Amino acid sequence: MHTLAARLALSIAACAMLAACAREIPVIPTSSALSVTPTAAARPPAAQTQADRDRQILRALAPPRLPPGVEGMRRFGVGSGVFISNTHVLTNFHVVAGCRALTVGNNTEGEEVAAAQLAGDSSLDLAVLSAEEPDIRPAQFLTGNFTQTQDDLAIVGYPEHGLPVLQAELHRVAVFQDDLEKGGARYNFFGNVRRGNSGGPLLDSRGAVVGIVTAKIDTVAVYRSTGEVVDDLGFAIANRTVFGFLAANSVPFEPATARATLSSDELLQLAHGFVRQVNCWK
Repeated sequence: MHTLAARLALSIAACAMLAACAREIPVIPTSSALSVTPTAAARPPAAQTQADRDRQILRALAPPRLPPGVEGMRRFGVGSGVFISNTHVLTNFHVVAGCRALTVGNNTEGEEVAAAQLAGDSSLDLAVLSAEEPDIRPAQFLTGNFTQTQDDLAIVGYPEHGLPVLQAELHRVAVFQDDLEKGGARYNFFGNVRRGNSGGPLLDSRGAVVGIVTAKIDTVAVYRSTGEVVDDLGFAIANRTVFGFLAANSVPFEPATARATLSSDELLQLAHGFVRQVNCWK
């Protein structure tokens, strides 16, 4: 159970120990009292065909098909991104900072397309890329007040498990209502955050984006400071901050439309239409 006392202690520690969630996710510690059992990645949708599974197997066995612009370079880091239009990808600034080239993975056949940074703000940890990829279904953003319970949220992205994953994964997360209502540039959430999740969306149960993953607690630093082991506390950039950044750079986005509540499998299937892997090459 996330107790108020534990949350206050973490807030104090987090102020000094927030790390960035770029190619490495920001880290902030959590006490055992705050621990949330992370939900494993959602299973592939039940409606998945044998042809879909065969393509996934072939993709895993075949080398990725890369655009010419990265020949001779090394993949330096991996993050996540969100197609907010057919040609615009929203991600974290730290995911793309200092890269000689960028590619975006298409989540199906292992192909990657070239991307270029259009806008970025290091203080907000946000960047917009240009990229063209077929079969995109742009994400939609919640523009009104958040009214769902703290357990109705999920993050979708490409977390590393030793190596980057081939397909986006979904993990359930929890948020305190008062954290959402504080009106700050970012807010806390509790769940399984790893390197590679940076730049991915935090979604409500209807598939609308309610934040962008940016960091996690620095478990080691918090333990040294407080003696508590906290490893399941992440940070998301609030939509109001995202909207301000997009408006300042004349980048459009789609407001959320009415949808039914989705299961984890349905949510992941929807997210496969707009969540992509962002690769940094040097």
